[in-house]
Amino acid sequence: MVYIMKLKYKKIIMLTTMSTMLIGLLTLSISKDNSKAEEGTNIDMVQETDAAIEEDSSSVTALAEASTLLNMSTIPEPTATPIPTPTPMPVFDFEKEVDSEITALFEDYFTAKKSCDVDKIKSLLTHKDKAPSVEELQSKTEYIDDYRNIKTYLKKGPVENAFIAYVYQEIKFTGVNTMAPGLSKFYLLKEDGQYKIFSGEMDKELVEYYDARNEDADVKELLDMTNQRGEEAKAKDEDLKNFWDSIDKLAKEQMSKAADNN
Repeated sequence: MVYIMKLKYKKIIMLTTMSTMLIGLLTLSISKDNSKAEEGTNIDMVQETDAAIEEDSSSVTALAEASTLLNMSTIPEPTATPIPTPTPMPVFDFEKEVDSEITALFEDYFTAKKSCDVDKIKSLLTHKDKAPSVEELQSKTEYIDDYRNIKTYLKKGPVENAFIAYVYQEIKFTGVNTMAPGLSKFYLLKEDGQYKIFSGEMDKELVEYYDARNEDADVKELLDMTNQRGEEAKAKDEDLKNFWDSIDKLAKEQMSKAADNN
């Protein structure tokens, strides 16, 4: 029986790519994620996008930047006036409450992803041309029955009406009874009065700010909580552990190959 089970999971792994099956699973190594606002492995960002598409992030219209111009005509000669130190971007804690609009956005996103509704996903992105195809969605969700217990954690972004979203979800894999906890990361912007998942390319300053938030104390606490729940789930269900370990092994092999190619 154990041998049959191992063959089953080996077949699943061989039929899917690393980026496909890593989406949403585990904490998704968010600290190593790139600038995409996709779910974890793109985080697919976004991304799953992972979130996650997606995990799914284009150049943001200028990050607020204060600069003061000196009227050189009033200065008779160069002086040793020190150059002002740039004001650092503010860092925020998780919001105590999450706007119902944003909660609904991610409910819609994961529902659309599971049902391979490309048109719906396009409506949730800032750059519709970055949406995955039906075939890509089918590949990413082939062995996923459902996304449940979705909860969003928000941090204010560096500009007005922008948020960094960490979205916890539990994934029901086909043939596995126990839910697998996952954490996806997205960047949100308000466009035409509605929040959408940023799916283009980020500029350098935003990338640095976006990545640095993974080192915030409250984010680390959320990552630790997700990892702990993952360990508890694996200890409880051998099927999930076998599936998880197979994916983890494949991920390490793919990362090793990528490092060798670089």
